Amino acid sequence: MRKVLIFLLIMWAGYNLYGHNKDYTQWWIYNHGDYAKTQGKNDPRVKWANEVFEQVKNAADKAEGRLPRLFIISTKKGPYALSLPDGGIIITPTTLDICYEGIDRVDGDHRMAFILGHELAHLGNKDYMHREAFLALKEHGDEKAQKELVGYFKLPDPEKAKAFKKRELLADQKGALYAAMAGYDISELFGKKNNLLQYWAKQVGIAYAYDDNPFHPSLQKREQFIRSQLKAVVKKVELFRAGVLLYQMGNHHDSAAAFLEFSKAYPAREVFNNLGACYFNLAMHHLYLKYREVYYKFRISTPIDYSTTAAAIQPRGEADYLKDKDIARYLNKAENHFRRAVEKDQHDRTCRYNLAAVLILTKEYAGAQAVCDLILKKDPQDINALNNKAIAFYYYGKEEDLDTTQKAIQTLEKAHQLEPNNFEVLYNLASLKQERKRMAGAKRYWEKYLNLSTTPKDNFYMHISKKIKGTFPSKLKEKAVSPQMPEGIRLGEDFSRIVKKWGKKHTREFKLGIEEDVDNESWYLNLQVMVKENVRVVALDGTVEIVEWKLSPVKGISGALKRFGPPQKVVRHSGGSFYIYDEKGFSIKEVAGNIRSYIRFQKNF
Repeated sequence: MRKVLIFLLIMWAGYNLYGHNKDYTQWWIYNHGDYAKTQGKNDPRVKWANEVFEQVKNAADKAEGRLPRLFIISTKKGPYALSLPDGGIIITPTTLDICYEGIDRVDGDHRMAFILGHELAHLGNKDYMHREAFLALKEHGDEKAQKELVGYFKLPDPEKAKAFKKRELLADQKGALYAAMAGYDISELFGKKNNLLQYWAKQVGIAYAYDDNPFHPSLQKREQFIRSQLKAVVKKVELFRAGVLLYQMGNHHDSAAAFLEFSKAYPAREVFNNLGACYFNLAMHHLYLKYREVYYKFRISTPIDYSTTAAAIQPRGEADYLKDKDIARYLNKAENHFRRAVEKDQHDRTCRYNLAAVLILTKEYAGAQAVCDLILKKDPQDINALNNKAIAFYYYGKEEDLDTTQKAIQTLEKAHQLEPNNFEVLYNLASLKQERKRMAGAKRYWEKYLNLSTTPKDNFYMHISKKIKGTFPSKLKEKAVSPQMPEGIRLGEDFSRIVKKWGKKHTREFKLGIEEDVDNESWYLNLQVMVKENVRVVALDGTVEIVEWKLSPVKGISGALKRFGPPQKVVRHSGGSFYIYDEKGFSIKEVAGNIRSYIRFQKNF
């Protein structure tokens, strides 16, 4: 009897928590069941949908205080796609059928990417019109309303109806962009013969209802709008991809121009984050040229979307680099863009690592610590946050006449225990040990840094090698092999020759420019991108500068590193690393241990 009473109390509590409030995802789970944990345990489409969701979510804007989550509820009646105020996005097994039934997984992923992108757009814009429409349906009975929406959606306020339709078109536009940004080809989803919206409407029984529905524009209007946007979306996405490639080859000026142009169409977190990273690196370049002893002080974690950089800082002193107008200007631009990225996404860590880094460089040490503490509150084992916090804490003590070095060392030692092979942590531990006059400990960490196979053989490596061994290391062993370029393409050739061979339809052209705030100077350049099958060619002012060719996943990055030799840079991205060979002018993109693409670029002379 007691067990029965406890069970009834639990049921009663659950009903009171979720039984009356459809704004909460748990209401839908409580009333319909969680498909992924019940009937869908062995349904591979559940995993596919979640993988697509993670990819598209990373490209989408997030609403403040709402962490997007995907749930599949166990019902065939709908809602088939619904965004909720608590951040939940709901789909059903019927949604899985619409996306994957009768087609291969790749095409199904493209369908799912647009549907989820559309709902993520609603969530980011804080509009929940699908929810409002569904609640209106429930008031008039599911069965009849599903078949005859027209009579049940008459609203007395035409302005409200107009606003609903505008928001739906905006969600279409952003959903298409999010899906494209996440790498899904949605260009074939809205053709006249193969149209996702029409197929969706037929499958859920509302093929003709939207024409007179205030919550949605007509299907025809939506289709026309999406088709008109898709060409521009696909074209503009190439700006972002070109920006990433230019960034890899160290061309931060032109990379910033590409990201800036793209931000006009898509002002999202990762765009501003990458813009900030470009200016951050330009500041570091001037720091290296003018204050080299400062440059080698520490390595701070500053990852960007698809890439990572490392830089250095110094305490207040006679050579105050912030008085240098170029360094100060670039740092100011970097901070502004990082703050905009933070505003766009309340949960992303990448832009917060960067904000902390630039605050350290601008000597706002308390602010940098606060940013790191917010990350560490959610994840006390975040290596990048621990690394940057230690450096900020050290310099905060210097500024306030406090000895905080030992506490900074303890923070880094915690990071070292969590990730013994993190070369940035090793570098900084050695530097702080040296600061405390613990030379044996400093040397031990320097030697671990130099002997670590993942340590990039860059300026920092050469600097420390000379410091410890007294001489620069011998020139890195040259390898006879390098990735073979796709047939018929050469770096440095006239881009128009490739256009003649491949056709103009594969070409995207952009005019880029940045207005500088020094002496009212500005500059412009032409960027051309050609994409055909698995090859992407990037040209600047008509000359081919970068070629990327994607591969079917090739296992064994370790084998490639043995073949090509040690890289000069190793930079992390969301799924793995880039291994960059500056001296030879190529890089390898690795994801989860597999080689995904080779990139050749014009090397510096």
